[in-house]
Amino acid sequence: MGRRKIDELLLSAFGWVPARVALGVLTFFGFMNQFMVRVNLSVAIVAMVHQNKTVDEVQAQCTAEPQGSNNSNSLVVGTTEYQADALTKIIMQDAPEEKGLAWDEVTQGLVLASYYYGYTVTQVMGGRLAELYGTRFVFGGCILGSGIITLFTPLAARAHAGAAIALRVLLGLTGGVAWPSMHALLARWIPPLERPRFIAFAYFATTLSVTFTLPFCGLIIDWHGWDAAFYVTGGLCLSWCLLWFTLMHDSPSKHPRISREELEHIEMSVAAGGSSKKTGTAIPWRHISTSMPMWAIIVCDMGNTFGLSIYITQLPTYMRNVLGFSIKKNGLLSGLPFLCRYVGGVISSTVGDWLLSRGFLSIVNTRRIFSAIAMLGPTVVLVGVAYSGCDPALAVSLLCLSMFLNGAITTSQLVNHTDIAPNFSGTLFGISNTFASIASFISPLAVAAFIENEQTMSQWQKVFWMCVPIYAASEVFYLVFCSGSVQPWNYAGQHRRHAHDELSGPEATALQ
Repeated sequence: MGRRKIDELLLSAFGWVPARVALGVLTFFGFMNQFMVRVNLSVAIVAMVHQNKTVDEVQAQCTAEPQGSNNSNSLVVGTTEYQADALTKIIMQDAPEEKGLAWDEVTQGLVLASYYYGYTVTQVMGGRLAELYGTRFVFGGCILGSGIITLFTPLAARAHAGAAIALRVLLGLTGGVAWPSMHALLARWIPPLERPRFIAFAYFATTLSVTFTLPFCGLIIDWHGWDAAFYVTGGLCLSWCLLWFTLMHDSPSKHPRISREELEHIEMSVAAGGSSKKTGTAIPWRHISTSMPMWAIIVCDMGNTFGLSIYITQLPTYMRNVLGFSIKKNGLLSGLPFLCRYVGGVISSTVGDWLLSRGFLSIVNTRRIFSAIAMLGPTVVLVGVAYSGCDPALAVSLLCLSMFLNGAITTSQLVNHTDIAPNFSGTLFGISNTFASIASFISPLAVAAFIENEQTMSQWQKVFWMCVPIYAASEVFYLVFCSGSVQPWNYAGQHRRHAHDELSGPEATALQ
């Protein structure tokens, strides 16, 4: 069946669905898959790594002493059965040779961080390729390559830690183009006032993916072993690619099922926001490198990503080694904060768009207020996490609150690239995410340095305290230097068109 015939069938069945809504659904599941293969190792590594001690010898600090012990320094909660269950499954694998991989704390940190070594390299390239050639090929190729690489991960891990690191670097190279390429699509497809909501729904599928992937992989590992976690997630990526390459179109004007009304609304709105149908061939590197609004985004992105990567890569380990949860319960509870982040993103973007469209706030003040919520909120809450002790309900609740507040990033830094230079938003996102990636691969190594092979509450308090000044300092810089106005260099290589003069009403007011 040809693509034209497929388009005709889809038009007759789903012609009532706005094209950009269908695009959002496709993008949602694409990001779900992309992040699934990125974070599956965070849960799998708990079962992959060999434990040198027996079940009785290896205990989480929160279950280290029996209740009623005279040791005043003991930390006790009623989760001993979870810890024993987790360690039994990790140590007593199906066969003697399956007891686990002999990776120490440093090796585990290197394996977890290696994704970001590759992820850093392709950020700018991904954004620029999508600006010039479209997101369909770039984003689709990212998921396709990631799925294939994931299928080979168990083989590489069993062969050698170096092979696993190399494959994770390659996975990072492939995944690095995802977010920047989607920002190029955002500038072409989504009206400016709808962008925070689109980011919250579609982009933040990555956050929802963490919520789903951690317990999902925990169950798969419990049922079929850690190899299966990679096979299942890799296979889901390949299945999604069939839909993406069949249904995706790079611009509204190329979409065969879009209504005339929706096409006119999108084209007029994105033009008013400073987007041009054709991107200039020359990137204004000098102006970008000296733009303080751009540096505000970069610094804020680095601070936010440093803290977030600790949540993503280290939370399952903290849940098991300190709070004493089983691998199944570990996955479920580790995912809850990210579910809260998704909910926070949807709520904050909806409220922010409402305030902006009604004229209650300017773009720059909207970005500042919600950025303060997203960055300073976790700064305060993490202090509480550091001293929550062995109350698992309190610890998980605080982590959930921290991530809920951080969801406001959808209405601030994460969309700010399209405010200041929509024609180069993919490239700008690639630049800022390149810097953020440096923070991403530093954070697991920093955690390993603080832990020093001692999985104790006091060591983890140092980890949480480490995040506090990083969140706070990066946010202060953003508040001082951010902007909500289109920068003159957005029109480099073009004749500036005052398309916003063609609009009237709240949309035009909000964009000026």
